[in-house]
Amino acid sequence: MLAVCIPVYNQDVSHLVKDLLLQISKLDTEVSIIVIDDYSSSHFQGQYDLFPEAVEVVRLPQNIGRAKIRNAFLEHTKAKYLLFLDCDSQIINPDFLDLYLERISKDAPKLLFGASVYQLERPNRAHRLRWKYGVFKESKGYSERLKNPSLSFKTNNFLIERDTLAVNRFNEKIIGYGHEDTLFGFQLEQNEIAITHIDNPVLNAVIDTNRDFLNKTDEALRNLFHIWELTDFNLKLLARIRILRIYQRWHRVPLVGLLFRAFLRPMRFLLRKGLTNLVLFDLYKLSFMLSMKNEAN
Repeated sequence: MLAVCIPVYNQDVSHLVKDLLLQISKLDTEVSIIVIDDYSSSHFQGQYDLFPEAVEVVRLPQNIGRAKIRNAFLEHTKAKYLLFLDCDSQIINPDFLDLYLERISKDAPKLLFGASVYQLERPNRAHRLRWKYGVFKESKGYSERLKNPSLSFKTNNFLIERDTLAVNRFNEKIIGYGHEDTLFGFQLEQNEIAITHIDNPVLNAVIDTNRDFLNKTDEALRNLFHIWELTDFNLKLLARIRILRIYQRWHRVPLVGLLFRAFLRPMRFLLRKGLTNLVLFDLYKLSFMLSMKNEAN
């Protein structure tokens, strides 16, 4: 009935799998676990030798990316529902799987989003940018998500009906990090697939360093341009993404572009060192996008 799908890249998921197996052992419903490893380094391969046979592990011979790997789960399960969890997730609700199963039985949803939260305590300065952005920008409470169901969707903890995913696959033209969930959510909305919500978050247990998060942000911004191009510069997508709207407003003003590009490196330096001001981070993202336009020209 339900398959828990965990795409993995360079992450230890042994604790996540252990917690899921413990919950499965208390259920009357059939639930399977499938792990697909996206060509992680050898350091992370040994963990799978200790997994019980009940966990299906698929090791890919090459890295295929965040979009394509999610589609690949369709090849490895016939379950009616697929529950996707990011590999850095931690289960914090002892009834986590049971809540999803109750909603399946009650509502038969096409897509159900459980969301994620971050630790309450502030991490050290070297990890603070990712944490602060996650807490104050990304992580939305259940009641807040209900106000605008489609805009808060992420792929870190969501359940989807198999047939819905088979028809509405992730766009495999997206290879790098970031915004594959933006395009996926937008496609669902365009195809009138309702994104429903459940108060059942996981914990984002691994917090990137400032440097790593900035590198991922750069890659995600490149992907943002790519997905906008894939939608033929759709104005409805533009309306959903604030940083893209601001870019569109200012990228034709040469003086603005010159000014922002001049401050790109100083802003990155300050953010990397731990000056985790979110307004500064927004200005950095805009500067990076403007510098990309300049490079293209």
